[in-house]
Amino acid sequence: MSKIVVLGAGPAGCSAGYHLAKSGHKVMLIDKDCFPRDKTCGDGISLGSVQALSTMGIYPDDIKRLASEYAQIDGFLLGVSNEISHLCPTELKGYCIPRFVFDNLLYQKAINAGCVARTQRISDIEGYHQELYSDFDYIIDARGVYAGEANAIAIRAYWSIKVADFPKIYLSKAQIYFDKAFGVNGYGWIFPVAVDSELVKLNVGVGVWLDEYQKNNTNIIRLFNEFVQRNQATKQLLSLVVSQQKPKAYPLATAKRANTVSYGKVFKIGDAANLTDPLTGEGIANAILSGLYVTQAINMSTSPELASENWQRLYQLYFEPDLDAGLQIKSFRKFSFINKLLIWLMNRNKPFAEQVTYTFAGLIPYKKLLP
Repeated sequence: MSKIVVLGAGPAGCSAGYHLAKSGHKVMLIDKDCFPRDKTCGDGISLGSVQALSTMGIYPDDIKRLASEYAQIDGFLLGVSNEISHLCPTELKGYCIPRFVFDNLLYQKAINAGCVARTQRISDIEGYHQELYSDFDYIIDARGVYAGEANAIAIRAYWSIKVADFPKIYLSKAQIYFDKAFGVNGYGWIFPVAVDSELVKLNVGVGVWLDEYQKNNTNIIRLFNEFVQRNQATKQLLSLVVSQQKPKAYPLATAKRANTVSYGKVFKIGDAANLTDPLTGEGIANAILSGLYVTQAINMSTSPELASENWQRLYQLYFEPDLDAGLQIKSFRKFSFINKLLIWLMNRNKPFAEQVTYTFAGLIPYKKLLP
């Protein structure tokens, strides 16, 4: 079996480490931080991500048993700030879990599978070229967005509110609001991430794509503050906050066309491979699945060169078609009234509303929406 180094212990790196170790390879899992550690994110675990977690032997009962903080999500509210909205329940359940909790759950799975952990910052693979190439047969680059190509930016804050003051129906709902201030594709959100007998912890945030963000004379902190003060839902909640954490901004590496995910012994996965959804910014499902498929590419190959070709093929087979479909849909959305029209149609057509909701939740591929 091979000696493999996985750089980065987020969802993609832990998935790769887990599957490679289970396959009998000697795996070193390197991350710049000691675990548990925080990761700034929207904290959403979509329905598609829940399915992907099963490939690592993590099921809903495991989440409920092992996660110290989580909220179960059984519906989505899609709206345009202060204008129109649609609430659609889902039969299947997703989750919102703080990444401090979620990433540590995956990290422990990888370590228990046999990965050897090391804490070390490797910001430039080429700077460590000789060491990595001489010591390992394969290099899995799972260092996240900073190893990919950032094309979106987001910001989130944690708010805590008394359960008695929070609308009961939204304790298990993800609220998503389009707003013309964010461009056509950007949106704000209110996600419950932990609920106990006294408090509900919320992840409140805004995400925008750089091609629209750079056209406006603003910054992400200002956009967040405008969302909080202008959106009726966030404005009302802000008056009820009993504690809050300072907002933190973070970049995203969403899908891009003609993507190359391997070169030489280096195999890029997760955010490092720009596998994040180009419409929703959700990256957990593809991150976890990329760890599975890169393992398959290595296991089916007799050399790093052949494995590199196979990983590119698997990317083109399992990821590229739907990512390209998402990019195509994104290109159609040129005017903000499209978001209002979308929700207007959802309010008048239940099957259409369910299709949009389950697509947004990662269960229906974008390519099925295209002619």
